[in-house]
Amino acid sequence: MKLLRYLFVILLISGIVWGVQHQDQLKGAVNTTALMKQFTPLQQAAVGNHQHTSTRALANHALYYTPETNPERVDVPLINKIESGHIDAAFYSFTDRPTAEALVAAANRGVKVRIYRDQQQFEEEHSRNSSVTDMFAGNQNVQIRVKGSHDLMHLKAWATEGLLRDGSSNVSAAAKHQDNSVILSSNNEEITAFEDKFESMWDRSDNVVIQ
Repeated sequence: MKLLRYLFVILLISGIVWGVQHQDQLKGAVNTTALMKQFTPLQQAAVGNHQHTSTRALANHALYYTPETNPERVDVPLINKIESGHIDAAFYSFTDRPTAEALVAAANRGVKVRIYRDQQQFEEEHSRNSSVTDMFAGNQNVQIRVKGSHDLMHLKAWATEGLLRDGSSNVSAAAKHQDNSVILSSNNEEITAFEDKFESMWDRSDNVVIQ
């Protein structure tokens, strides 16, 4: 009986310590230290009993697998916390309305949003009326460009100050049902590498400017 009481006290103390460590809230621009602490409990809520197989955290990285983790539960809360600065997004597929709504709200808060798209996928989304592009129409803080050739632009990534979201998961309505990955990184070299790649794509002379 004493042993059971001792174990109960240990578990109770561990729970209190865990709660204190995860009370950080992202305020203003993304605080990546708080981010890496915050995302474990967020994803526990998202994935339920599958959390042990779908979530991994290593230093300044976090790794999630779909469909155990709904990628909206990664993208949307993060974007909602960005109060200033920029978001550069390269999306092969982009039909997920909650993520689009979060980007619109960020732009309305003054965040500068740039979205770069694959040409063929962009055209197909418009032809089947699944595009979310019209949601950004007239927003002066949102720019959209489409690759000028049919060579794939297959990235599914976005970055802001101090944070990169990458992986194989599209930003699409179907992504939550597919087997893919979402990777978060606060590694400055990786963020810079993406931003350099994004700028090189954004500046192509044959890009189609949507807005």
